Parts: sequence; C-alpha cells; structure tokens
Amino acid sequence: MEFNRKNVRVILLVITFAVVLYTAAQNLASVYGAVKTVWNVFGVVITGLAMAFVLNVPLKLFENRVLYGMSEDRRPLVRKLRRPVCLACALVVTLGVIVILIAVVLPQLTRTVTEVAARVPEYISSVVNWLNEFLARYNIEIEALKEFTINWEQVFKDLTTYLKEGSTNVINTATDVGTAAASTVMNTFFGLIIAIYILAQKERIGRFTRRCIEAFLPHKLASGISRIASMASETFSNFVAGQLADSCILGILCYICMRIFRFPYPEVISVVIGVTSLVPMVGSFVGEVIGALLILIFSPLKALLFVVMVLAIQQVDGAFIYPRVVGKSVGLPGIAVFCAVIVGGNVAGVLGAVMGVPVCAVLYALLREAVDARLRRRREAESPLV
Repeated sequence: MEFNRKNVRVILLVITFAVVLYTAAQNLASVYGAVKTVWNVFGVVITGLAMAFVLNVPLKLFENRVLYGMSEDRRPLVRKLRRPVCLACALVVTLGVIVILIAVVLPQLTRTVTEVAARVPEYISSVVNWLNEFLARYNIEIEALKEFTINWEQVFKDLTTYLKEGSTNVINTATDVGTAAASTVMNTFFGLIIAIYILAQKERIGRFTRRCIEAFLPHKLASGISRIASMASETFSNFVAGQLADSCILGILCYICMRIFRFPYPEVISVVIGVTSLVPMVGSFVGEVIGALLILIFSPLKALLFVVMVLAIQQVDGAFIYPRVVGKSVGLPGIAVFCAVIVGGNVAGVLGAVMGVPVCAVLYALLREAVDARLRRRREAESPLV
C-alpha cells in the first residue's frame, strides 16, 4: 500500500473514528447524559422537525394529487394560496383522524376496562376450580387451593385505607404526573407550531440549508451531503407513508375478522394492533399479546383462536399487502430489519425502533453504493488494456 497523502488521510480518519467509538462505548453513561441534555434543550425543535416530516406526507398528497390544479391556475392568488390550503387540509385530516380514533376508542376502552375488572373475580375462581379438578384426577390435594378465596370487599377496603393514609404520596405523584402531562402537551403544541412554519416555507429553508453547506464545506463533501440528504428524505417518506397505510389496512382487516368470528372488544383491539404495528416487525406482536390478554379474561379458547387469526392476517399482510402498499421498498434483508428494530429500540425505545429501519436503509444504500464503486474500480484496474 502506497503511503501517499490521500491514503494517510483515510488512515487517520479511520483511526480517529475508532478512537471516538471506543471512547463512547467506554463512557455510555456520559454519552447518554449528553444526549439527554441536548434533548432537554432542543427537544421541542426535534419534535417539531419530526412532526413536520410526518405531516409532509399528507401535504405532498394534497399538493401533488388532490389540489394539483391550483398550481396550474392562471390567477396568482390561487397559486399563492395553494400551500396554505394544502397545509390546512393536511392538518385537518391528520388531527381529524386522531380525534375520531379517540372518540371511538375511549368510550369502548372505558367499557372494556370495566368489564375486565368485573370479570376478574369470576375468572380467578374458575381458574382455581379448574386446578382443583385437574389435580383431583391424579389424586393430588392442595389444601390451600381448596380453601382459596378472596374477600374482594376487604381488598377494596384495604386499598381505600392505603390511599387515605398515603394521600400525601398520592398527591405528590399525581402532581408530578400532571406536571409531566402539561409539559408534554405544551411541547407538542410548540412542536406543531414549528412544524407548520417549516412546512409553510420548506423550499426556502431547504435552499438556505444547501447554500450554508456549499458555503462552508468543500464542493465534493457538500455534494455528498446533499445526495445523502435527498436519499434519506426519500427513504424516510416512503417508510412513513408505507407504515401508516399498512397499519391502517392491518387494523381494518383485524376489525373485520373479529366481527366475523364474534370476538369481544373488536374496536379497542383493532386500534391497538393498528397503532402498535407502526413499529416494524415486533409492534404487531405486542398488539396481539395485549389483545389476547383482554380476550383471555372472556374466554381462553377465543384468546387462542384470536392469536391464530392475527398470525394468519400478519402472514397475508407481509406476503401480499405490505410490498404493494409501501411501493418503493427500503430494500433491506429481513435480518437487517430485525436487527435495526432491536438496536434502535435499545438505543431510543419506541422512537428508536420506528426510526431504526429507515436509518439502516440509508446506511445500507450508501454501503451498497460504496461496494459497487470499489468493485467497479477494481475490475477496471484488473482488466487488460485494449
């Protein structure tokens, strides 16, 4: 290997990256503290950027499909109003869907919790009776099970006494929860304002960002960053749009099948499965477990049949629906998707699990381009001169 200026620079960059990565791995607590500090300072801005990215999907739908005629109108005022009208439609549709889901699910969720709480004593008694009958077949007797009873009035009385005696802690906990909830609502509101501002002037912001990159970075590096940013934007947009559409289809299919087979709590469970399926691969299984636990209180046999039904729907969705809904796939192998979800979840929880797949897709595309370019240069160097 020839030690010219270019190779020495590459070696130094690799060594620097390795040292930084090793130092970060040895000081994960400090890195986490730094990330947490950055989030506390810029959390609202990051939330606004994330909301802008998600809202950009319905915004482009209205601009490029539904209200595309406004851009071709001869009247300048109509062309000027295209962006505000499309942005307002995107906001109304998005918030409308959320409000409808809450209005439909919240009463049903309250009713479901009440029914489950009412069935818990009966369910525990039936489980104890089944255990006694099962053990009796093998001549096994457990006195504790025979005399097992729960005085629910005493349980609720003790719970009330505990709450009264620990009212100070309860009030403090409620105050902390209320403060956190109020802070989350305010951050979400300000994040939405930032998202609206970004979407209203996204072309202007994009041009200014590109000018800053070109002004302070070398031309080759600036071109590479612009290309990576464009690739990331396309990958993230396809992923978000595909996941939203696929989650809606999965939830609707689950609701239809639950109605056909007369499973309990179809509205709540279908929404839970639809929402949790936004997390790739593992999300729908989490929703399936939650739904099975709810149905288990009602009927263990129906809970088992529900699991079989959801697994069948997931197989159909993964084999036929998801590839056609997403359109341009992120192009990742199955094992890479699974690893991206696991690693992303370990790093940043649910948000990391959601963002892990598109981030991994961008890195995979860049790696594939680098490998293709390197192999092409090697073939050109090894091919005989004509």
